[in-house]
Amino acid sequence: MKYKKISFKELVLMNVSALYGIRWIAKSTSDSFGLGLGAIPMWVIFMLIFFIPQALMCAELASAYPTDGGLNDWVKIAFGTKYGFLVSWMHWTALIFWYASFLTFLAINVSYMIGRPELADNKTFVLIMSLVVIWGLSFVSMRGMKLGKYFTSVGAFGSVIPTIFLIGMAILAIVVLKVAPSASEYTVATMTPKMNMNSLVAISGITFAYTGAEFTANFVSDMKNPQKDYPRAIMIAAGLICVLYVVGAVCMTMLLPTSEIFAYTGTLDALTKASELLGVPEILVQILALGIALSVLGALVLYIVQPVKMLFGYSEPGIFSEKFMKKNQYDVPEKAILFQAVLITVLLAGVNLFSAVETIYNVLVTMTALTSLFPYVLLFAAYIKIKREKEDKPELYQMTRNKKWGCFLGYSELVICGVAIVCSALPVMGTTSENIIYEIELIGGALFVVLSGLWLWKRSGLKNKKVGT
Repeated sequence: MKYKKISFKELVLMNVSALYGIRWIAKSTSDSFGLGLGAIPMWVIFMLIFFIPQALMCAELASAYPTDGGLNDWVKIAFGTKYGFLVSWMHWTALIFWYASFLTFLAINVSYMIGRPELADNKTFVLIMSLVVIWGLSFVSMRGMKLGKYFTSVGAFGSVIPTIFLIGMAILAIVVLKVAPSASEYTVATMTPKMNMNSLVAISGITFAYTGAEFTANFVSDMKNPQKDYPRAIMIAAGLICVLYVVGAVCMTMLLPTSEIFAYTGTLDALTKASELLGVPEILVQILALGIALSVLGALVLYIVQPVKMLFGYSEPGIFSEKFMKKNQYDVPEKAILFQAVLITVLLAGVNLFSAVETIYNVLVTMTALTSLFPYVLLFAAYIKIKREKEDKPELYQMTRNKKWGCFLGYSELVICGVAIVCSALPVMGTTSENIIYEIELIGGALFVVLSGLWLWKRSGLKNKKVGT
């Protein structure tokens, strides 16, 4: 059977589906942990200076070294098995924070879905529901998680379609029908990011929102004309994603002032406001909340097992005990799944010390951004090393054939990533006691992730081995 090549259109849609997330609009435009109106130009700037170069670098690596392991294998090729394991470890631990933030977001959307938005501010409701979902999914996943295929089609409904509704309803109510004046004024002054702690922390969120290009980069070798079509596909996908973020941010801030936008409920609050202005029944917001909730649940279902299997099921022998890595009859390392659920429970209980659900959600998203950016430090360092040392092959895709220019872009991405990591750890809580808890959990958690990975490798007694290029 002849293998079907990935089309230009398919690659564009895959990138949009994989990389766009509606929750980042409210997160970026909120005055709390956000940039306010300053988010609008920042989405454009970081698309140009971070996302596009990152995507093209990943495509170059994928073209030279096509592999299902992605950035883990590229780091192994550059620096050896020790750092390949460290990337896998950091990726999995970052997912612990991601799970926690997504579970919180899911509980909040469910409160709107059932017509009880006041429950979104109830810490007990959010915590209990989050724990019920993660433990339920964990036990189900031990029997072989095949539910994911039933959720893949709702991803677009949960992100892109609510965004289209938000944009369409806002323009209709504020611009066309002029039912109400815009809640914000758009000038150079108002859209210039304020250089305060909240704005600097928000930069890490926007940087993180633009990561993930490595997941679709491996398809570069499956295109008919990758040297020409892949850069075009990335440019168009980046443009579409950027338009969704920018126009979505403008429309959300037309409906609500940035002081009234909250990262955890902003999207649904804006949709509720638009529905009120247009006289649309509340059931529309409940349906859209259901769609977002299903897409979040689908993401959790799809990702709850695979990262665990990749880390604990296929790590170098000797890092984890055989009993811990042992798979059941469904090919799932169930002890590792239980360990993951325990860690998520501890994390959710820890952040529940903060006073409000909004703070809890913002902290979890920031912790996710901080830990998720660590593997990209090694990715960009690997690109620089490989770009400098490997022999050019004209038949393979390359971002640029000029080694010095390629290395310069690699260093630029490395600096942006490093600045985002530092910014994410800045103190932004309202009280000294909350700042102490915040810094302990954020910086302490980040150090624990890196140091524990290095300790596990050292304890195993394994030697760092170079992987053949």
